[in-house]
Amino acid sequence: MKSASVKISKRGYVLLPSSLRKKMEIKTGMRMLITQSDNKIVLQPVPSFTDKLAGVTARSFGKSVEDVQKHLDEGRKDR
Repeated sequence: MKSASVKISKRGYVLLPSSLRKKMEIKTGMRMLITQSDNKIVLQPVPSFTDKLAGVTARSFGKSVEDVQKHLDEGRKDR
């Protein structure tokens, strides 16, 4: 992706271009790690525990991240 100019809102929000969000698979509510490197700001997606668990369990609890999340939520209800 070429450079894109974005504007900082009054509250400090930055809107990432949709093409970049799609390419990087950044979803609503996803956590991001922000670091400062010299005169640059670096944003990195932080995979969720559910995403990692979905890969580790190799479909033991479901075929998708949503299935694994549902399984975890159901287990929490039983507590």
